[in-house]
Parts: sequence; C-alpha cells; structure tokens
Amino acid sequence: MASCRFLLLVIIIIIIITTIVKGQDSSNRNVTLRSSIVANANSNSTWNSPSGEFAFGLQEVSPGAFLLAIWFNQLTDKTLVWSANRDEPVPTGSTVQLSAEGTLELIDPTRRRVWASQTRPGMVAYAAMLDTGNLVLASNTSAILWQSFDSPTNTLLPTQVLNRQSVLYSSFSATNFSRGKFKFTLQADGNLVLVTRSYPSDENVNAYWSSVTRDTGFQLIFNDSGVINLIRQNGTILRPLFDSGSLAGQFYQRLVLEHDGVLRHYVYPQSPDSSPGWSVRDFEPSNICLAVREDDMGGGGPCGFNSYCSITAEGRCDRQQAQDAQSFTFNEMSGVNWPFKDYAIFRDVEEAWCRQACLSDCLCALVIFSNRVCFMKPHPFSNGREEGGMALIKVRMNNTLTSNPDTPAPGRESSKSSSTTVTLSALRSYEEDVEDEGEAVLADWAYDCYQQGALDLLVAGDEEARSDMKTLEIYVKTAIWCIQEDPTLRPHMNIVMHMLQGSIQVPTPPDPIAFVR
Repeated sequence: MASCRFLLLVIIIIIIITTIVKGQDSSNRNVTLRSSIVANANSNSTWNSPSGEFAFGLQEVSPGAFLLAIWFNQLTDKTLVWSANRDEPVPTGSTVQLSAEGTLELIDPTRRRVWASQTRPGMVAYAAMLDTGNLVLASNTSAILWQSFDSPTNTLLPTQVLNRQSVLYSSFSATNFSRGKFKFTLQADGNLVLVTRSYPSDENVNAYWSSVTRDTGFQLIFNDSGVINLIRQNGTILRPLFDSGSLAGQFYQRLVLEHDGVLRHYVYPQSPDSSPGWSVRDFEPSNICLAVREDDMGGGGPCGFNSYCSITAEGRCDRQQAQDAQSFTFNEMSGVNWPFKDYAIFRDVEEAWCRQACLSDCLCALVIFSNRVCFMKPHPFSNGREEGGMALIKVRMNNTLTSNPDTPAPGRESSKSSSTTVTLSALRSYEEDVEDEGEAVLADWAYDCYQQGALDLLVAGDEEARSDMKTLEIYVKTAIWCIQEDPTLRPHMNIVMHMLQGSIQVPTPPDPIAFVR
C-alpha cells in the first residue's frame, strides 16, 4: 500500500514538473510588453517562432534601409513572407516595440510612428511568432486580437486564409518590395481575380485572370498539404486553385504574387539530402505575355515600355530591358509645356517618383510635372508653349550628344532593327544659363546656331565634342531632320543610322518650326 502511495506521489511530482517546464517554455516564446528591436546591420535580434522556422524583426533590404518583416529564418536567403512598411523602409536606428499599452509599433529615429497595429490600448498581453509564420498579438486569455495573417502583403502561407475583399499586392520588382502593378483578390462578389492596377494609384484597371466563381466563392484556403482551395460559404470545395498533392512535412511552401503579375506556388525541400532552393510547383496565368494587354497597364504591357515579354518554363515574364538610370539627369524649365504625345500619365505622385520613373524608362525623354500629375513624353517634342508646371528634360550626365551609333539602344536587339536616339545637346541648357531669350527655345536655338555656323555654342565646356566639329555638325543636322514638324520629312531610322555613321551625306535640314514656342 505504501509503495502505491509512493508511486502516486512520484507521478504527481512528474506532472507538476512537466507543467512548470511547459509553462516556462510558453513564457519564453511569448514576447512581453515593452520588448523592442533596433534596426542595425550588425544586429541579429529577432522574435523567433518556437522551432526557429520563422523570424520577426527588422530586415535590411538595401544598405541602411529596413523592413519590419517576417521571413523563413532557417533558409539561407531569409525569404520574406510579410512586411508592415513595404512602401516606406526605415533607416538604421529605427525601432519596433510592443508598447506598454500593447500596441506593436514601428518608430523611426526622429520618433515618428511609421506603422502601428490596430489594437485597443490595454487589451494586448503579449506577442508571439508562431510556427505557421503568423505573428499574433494576444490577450491574457490567449485570445488573438491582431495577426499578420489578416493583412498579407504579396504572400500566403499554409493554414492562411484569404477572405473576401482581402488583397495581395505584387512587389514593384525583384529587389523593390513596395507595392507594384498587380493585385490578387477575392472580390466581394466571390470572384477570385488577378487584376492590373493604375499604378501608382490603387484603382483597378482590368482583370487578366478569373476563377469565374461570381456569387459562390467565399474563402481561399491554403491547406498545409499543398492544396489551395476556393470554398463556398458552407465549407464545401468550389474549385481547387492549385493541387500539388501531399506536401506537408516535406516542403516549405508559399503562394506569391510576383512583380511580373504571375501567381506562383513555391516549394522548398526540408530534407538536408535534397538540393536547396525554391522551385515553382504551379502558377497562373499560363502565359502572362498573352494575358495582360497593353491597355491593361495604361500602356507598355506586363513588362513596360521598350521591352518585350519572354515566357519561361515557370511562366516567368523576363523583362528584356535595361536602362542605365545613373547615366542621366534632368534639366529643369519652369512654366514650359509640350502638351501633346503623353504616352503615360501618373496621378497623385511626388516629383521625386516622377523623376525616377522617367530615368528608369528609356522611352521617356521629357516629363511635365504639375499638381502632382506626371506626364511622360517621348522624342520628338512638339507644340511647345509657355504654360504652368515644370518641364524636366532628360539628358546624359557626360554631356555627349548621342550614344555611340554602333551601340543598340536599351531593350533593342543589335540587328537591322536597331535604333539610335539622337538628342540635341541644347537640351542640356538651363533657361537661366543663356543670355539671349531666343536661345532658350532649345532645338530652335540649335538650328539657329547651325545656320550661323556657331555650333561651338551648343557644346560650351565639352572639349571632347569641340575637338571634332565635323562629327558634331553631322549629329546636329541629323537631329534636326529627326525633329521636323512634318512627319513625312523625318528620315527612316535605317537612314538615320547611315547618316550618323557617315556612310551617306546628310542634306541641309529645314527649320523645325514645331519647336518654336
């Protein structure tokens, strides 16, 4: 009898010890109020999930720029799956903290609050990074008051649900995590769609893929087995989006709307015996080049202007374009406008954004910025006039008249279809840099200089150009032909190539009347 009592006592002690240890483990995994992390390139401070599979913290995405994010912590590339401040990275010294009132907040070094969780003060008792990749803020009874799964960025994870009117936004590019040009959403009417947006505004343009489930789709559920189902309100499966079979416990998984507008289901083997790396299991649409039309994007197609769309085995849109933005700058002219020939218009944007968009687009030669509207225009400019707003004329920083005529323009093949952009060096002149008002009329002034045999005025300070005035004259004459008001007078680009190479004689050009203000 005594031995039974002793055995019972031992069992009770073991249960008590186990309970205490579990309680300590749970406590150690939870993030207490007043906890914080500071953005620092040399800091490894994070809030990890129990298994260490996911981490929450401030990840440096470019030198001195940090995102408040969640990522796969055990993978070499630390793949991001969520971010709170994707459109506004914060600098070194910024802090994320779980305040004494229970608000999760991101504060920059000036003490400005960049982002905060939407929770009632005094309700949150702790935060926890879960092994599902979900960050939760919970009460003292463990009720979830806020979770990152309810505000996805461009990624869904296993066990995550996309509800009606929830949205995934693509990233702008592979390295720029700000919101891009595409959306994936379960609409209020139950239709699951991929949509182009009127970037940088949030207005929808056109759907380029649809589940065709109007009035029936209720939730998109990412099953941890690898099946992603669209379900009805009664819980029955309406249709599978992707069905990759049983993947639970074998692969890390994520569903991502990528910067090229393609929705992809990625898997990464968990076994150390397998080759590491993400691979595409499935994707929609099957051909993004055909799915997205030019007018869906406000012009330019899925890859933008001066590019062509090339489909890979993963449905990937390889953007065949390169623009050396660092080689260009802008000359400013106040109160001047060329009101026609806009090929792209962006509303409610900052001037800095407008400048960068033009620098990154090899078609853009001029932008007019007025009242937070950015008008992008190609060569040649026509019907210029005095008007409100700011004209920003893109020019090369090395002051050369033109790119090497033997070098293909960005985004073009070096073949017979190659083209050369001819830019008058007069565009380098600020309006206030010239004494004679007539000289400020850019190309008109360049024509006057040519007529009067004073081409050296166009390249003042450019010794390289002044050392070869014969070549300079060829370039200027060719440029004047290319900007004629009458399109029928403009030479074909094949002829322009021969003119620039000196293989044919450049005739004397007429006055380009269209450039007179």
